[in-house]
Amino acid sequence: MAIKLTLFIKSLCIVFVLLFSSCDSSLKYLKTADKLAKDGNYSDAADNFYTALLINPTNIKAKQGLQKNAQLVLDAKFGSFAKLVVEGSSEQALRQYIYCKDYFNNLKNIGIDLNWLAYFDPLYEETKQEFIGKQYEIGLSHMKENKFDKAEFSFAKILEFDSSYKNVSVLRMQSLLEPLYNQGLNNIESENYKTAYKIFKQVASFDATYKNTLQLLDYALQKASLPVAAILVGKKSYNNFEDLSFYQVLVARFSKSKNPFLKIIDRNNLEKLLKEQELGMIGIIDPESAVKAGKLIGVKYFLLIDVTDVKFDELKPTTTDEPAYQSFSERVVGANGEAQSVIKFKKVNYSETKKYRKVEARVSYQLVSVQTGQIVSSEVFNAEQYDAHAYAKFNGNIDNLYPGLPAGNFMPDAPAEWKEKFFELNRELASNQILADKAFAEISQKIMDDIDLYIQ
Repeated sequence: MAIKLTLFIKSLCIVFVLLFSSCDSSLKYLKTADKLAKDGNYSDAADNFYTALLINPTNIKAKQGLQKNAQLVLDAKFGSFAKLVVEGSSEQALRQYIYCKDYFNNLKNIGIDLNWLAYFDPLYEETKQEFIGKQYEIGLSHMKENKFDKAEFSFAKILEFDSSYKNVSVLRMQSLLEPLYNQGLNNIESENYKTAYKIFKQVASFDATYKNTLQLLDYALQKASLPVAAILVGKKSYNNFEDLSFYQVLVARFSKSKNPFLKIIDRNNLEKLLKEQELGMIGIIDPESAVKAGKLIGVKYFLLIDVTDVKFDELKPTTTDEPAYQSFSERVVGANGEAQSVIKFKKVNYSETKKYRKVEARVSYQLVSVQTGQIVSSEVFNAEQYDAHAYAKFNGNIDNLYPGLPAGNFMPDAPAEWKEKFFELNRELASNQILADKAFAEISQKIMDDIDLYIQ
């Protein structure tokens, strides 16, 4: 078997052997290598000499055996290379030559200098140029016939042996891009704009300057875009809250949508479009009025939003006295009359302050198709966000404080989360506005995902 493992993998194998063997295990491989060499199995013999040398780099016999047998293997491989050239198997011959070079270099890396048969080098260069030239012509022929997959196969073979050959890299790129570009054109002609956009996006990722890819990409996006006009249809007043801001949060989320075809028309732009048609936003309160307005201003969908409920709950800072147990050491006289220290506990109180604030929101939406007048998607979403904080104070050593008494002879448990309260500092809770915006962001994402599923 030819040397196939890399030096790194071989080294790992040797480390494994050494870990489980206290003797010089290289002797076993030497014995096997000698027998294989006598039988004329030079490749496997070289493998065993190679392993023995890795185990014991000072083993002269292993090094000499590897030198001799590896040279015989290399000579045989060169012979196979020459035979493949004569048979006309150029591609296999080139790979065989490269194998010879790798074999030669791998052994050189561990200090084995083999005799390189340099008189085969001109034959390799001649074979390589002949093979590459033939593949180049085949690739060009396939491209002229629009058989780009076959052209790519030929150019890939050239790059395997010589990446600098003429302008093969450019041709190879063209063999990849041209069929994609043509697919994009076909989809535009058949008005499959979404598919065309995705294809031209792929072409642009390889080469944005390829033909007029960017112009076609923009054209396909414009044609595939789905303008959605978002409008609040419910308006309520809520105590202790200045600005619901749900609409702004929703529009911001839509503007960051990963769906390139979803185009949100916000309140300002919508008012402008409606004003141009002598319409007002106040009159758009249901699907029927949305359809009428949508046809006049050229949108494909109306998103009717109703913030149906927002609730606030809050616990003002409340401080209570909580029981705990403090450990202390006390000297006592034992039954033998000797004094000793014992741990005792006494009940104490510490102060704990708790506070929290919560916002609950409910939002409903209807997505109305302007073309059909139908409600194509609708849902009611709920979300809540809260902030809570607790901190404790104790006038004493907190390290000696426990929430309960010992169980048997074991010290009581003081959970980390319980002790952490004594290291917490008083802080302000998140405001109603912040909590509401978080709840609105959560609902906005749900609405966006819901609509995205339908539009996709």
